[in-house]
Amino acid sequence: MVQGELVVYSDVMIVYFKEKPRSGHSSTPDSGTKPESGKEINYIEAKGQVRIEKGESRATSQHALYYKAEEKVILTGSPVAWQTGTRISGPKMTMFLKENRSVVEGGTRVIIEESEQN
Repeated sequence: MVQGELVVYSDVMIVYFKEKPRSGHSSTPDSGTKPESGKEINYIEAKGQVRIEKGESRATSQHALYYKAEEKVILTGSPVAWQTGTRISGPKMTMFLKENRSVVEGGTRVIIEESEQN
């Protein structure tokens, strides 16, 4: 799956759709315009060897749910994330993509690598 800078890899991906909100305009076959589909992506479930990349950030887990409208990803199944010398892990990780931040719940572990200074 690719959504802007976000790339998700996994063994299995399941896409869940929802009905699009109806607008006041209705296309008819006689109007010469193509009618729009009545569905849009609600969320995507990724299972097995999930790997996520967004810019310089990386994350892995066994299960992920990507919610399109909220632009967030919930990782479970031993999630681990890396970004610029920092590694974080815990039982459940929520990545808020718009805000470029993550929340880890449960037994959180953070490792910060020391940077080399001259």
